[in-house]
Amino acid sequence: MDNEQQALLTGAQELGVSLTAQQASVLVRYLTVLEETNRSFNLTRIPREEYVSMHLLDSLTALVAIQAKPGLKILDIGTGAGFPGVPIAAALPESQVTLLDSTLKKVRFAEETAKQCGITNCVAVHARAETLAKDPQHRGRYDIVVSRAVASFDTLIQLLLPLVCRGGRAIALKGAKVHDELAGTEALVAQLGGSAPVVQSVTLPGTDIERYLIVVEKKGSSWNRVGNFRV
Repeated sequence: MDNEQQALLTGAQELGVSLTAQQASVLVRYLTVLEETNRSFNLTRIPREEYVSMHLLDSLTALVAIQAKPGLKILDIGTGAGFPGVPIAAALPESQVTLLDSTLKKVRFAEETAKQCGITNCVAVHARAETLAKDPQHRGRYDIVVSRAVASFDTLIQLLLPLVCRGGRAIALKGAKVHDELAGTEALVAQLGGSAPVVQSVTLPGTDIERYLIVVEKKGSSWNRVGNFRV
């Protein structure tokens, strides 16, 4: 077992995330392809020595707020190079993960590389979240909709909640300014059919960086001010 796999397994354990040696090996393989592809296409600005912490473990923090069970339908909005969706898919093989991004080269990379590495429970969609939420095949269909660093919370929650089924959860992965982003959003979240946001803090393993998960449960129908539709 190499150093990256060991660091991933140790970090996952610190997060309370169950990860096997095989799953860790698959995810490190994904990082290797990412590094190689990044030489030709700008997929990430993070240096390789930080891939495990800033890509994999950062993505796996979302599992702190996901109640894992077989058959979960999970959507990752703004997946970029496949984060957090691909690590979530690898860690939850009995779930179905959809990777959404508006940049075609990123969608192709994430889907093709995941399959190449043996992660078969995720598919990628090339579209914008506003467009996807108007599609009956996606609107209100997901148990979990997650996003990392896509937009400010007041904008992001309008993209997430319409895609969440009732009883499901929207999860926004945020940094240190989380409470500033949440200020004054209570009425908007309620209008979108969401419960009061709950913030969970997580220390990124191997660092002193604090991550924050904003968790909103879908309780009622959503009115989306961006696309002007109800779900």
